[in-house]
Amino acid sequence: MTLRFRWDWESAPGVRLAEVAATWCRLSIDLDDASATLVEQRDGSGGPRRSIDVSAYPLAEYLAVNWWRMSVPAHLQSDHGVRFAGAGSGFAWPDLTLRNDHGLMWVTLRSRDKAPESVRFLTRAEAVLDAGATLEAVAGFIDATVRRLDDEGVKGTLLQEEWAAIQQADTAERDFCLVAAAWGQDPYDTPSDVAQLMLGAERRIGSAELLADLARAVPLGQLAESADWLLEASGAEAPRRLEIPPLGPLDWSSAAGVAPWKIGYQRARRLRHLLGLEPTAEAPIDDLLTVGQTVSRAPLNIDALVQADGESSLSVVVGAGTSATAKRFASARVIGRHGLAPVRGLSLLTRATQYTERAERAFAAELLAPADGIAELLDGDYSEDALQRAAQHFGVNPMLVQHQVENQVAA
Repeated sequence: MTLRFRWDWESAPGVRLAEVAATWCRLSIDLDDASATLVEQRDGSGGPRRSIDVSAYPLAEYLAVNWWRMSVPAHLQSDHGVRFAGAGSGFAWPDLTLRNDHGLMWVTLRSRDKAPESVRFLTRAEAVLDAGATLEAVAGFIDATVRRLDDEGVKGTLLQEEWAAIQQADTAERDFCLVAAAWGQDPYDTPSDVAQLMLGAERRIGSAELLADLARAVPLGQLAESADWLLEASGAEAPRRLEIPPLGPLDWSSAAGVAPWKIGYQRARRLRHLLGLEPTAEAPIDDLLTVGQTVSRAPLNIDALVQADGESSLSVVVGAGTSATAKRFASARVIGRHGLAPVRGLSLLTRATQYTERAERAFAAELLAPADGIAELLDGDYSEDALQRAAQHFGVNPMLVQHQVENQVAA
């Protein structure tokens, strides 16, 4: 599934603002066969149509201003994405929201009927798209709007200035903008003390992506001390060659509307099958990846640092004081991350609760203590002692077994 913009430029006699008049168009936005701009008049006249008559300028400006938010693959938990309806300027826009999460673009489209707008939007949809392809589609729409302004002799608009700054950014500027956006800051108006804090942390750990990932887990005030731990963890263990059989690509487009734990359970069962594990067999976690531990404790809400090289190597580093069962669970989550969407470089296991984190946790639970194996061991006995014995058998926390019983075995 892909996001597509289509437009036909039209004249706009009587429109006074030059940038609005120059970019007047009939606009359609689609998610494959689902039309985000399927509308009908609120009075029901004229029947439905798949386009809206608007100026492209307000939406293009809004998307350019929020470009770095859309581009960064990590966000504060409070960031719910870029909502097209926020473009405003007196136009009716579809209630379409884009949220980038670890390279996947989660798209939500809601129907909308809001007075005093003259039209109601009819379509509801959910989709999971490739973030890169989605950003290309958005960039194409912004580019076309900027070119239209140039062709019509309109100069000096905020859109033109913003888009030029984005396109002319060098690597260092781009890295800073992505980090600032991850932490909920305006990249072009970040307070100087916050900017210095971010730049200092990035110089120390040498990874803008990792620094952005921290936004999912720790408050800004703990950025410096978190960077200390990351620096220690990144030198703790070198990843070794993977011994995990390939699970095959996951079609994330089919995940829209599917509970994350179902995806996690399915992938974990496939891995256990490929490893030849019986339902009651303990998963050989230490044989599948490198596991390390730091001398100092990990920052609050961070469970581990992940080092990966796509399909080649994988390691996990936990903090001091991590129990044996927590270390196994973190390791299984890392294997889950690899099995859901292989990653490269450094990333964090956090206690965030976005879709991918929940899928990873479900994967880890099913890999370590599969529901079929628990059912076989318990044989209908759900007493506390029986759950404890099953937990010891699989080398996991009893709460994990309890959750598996509640969510799968006895559900």
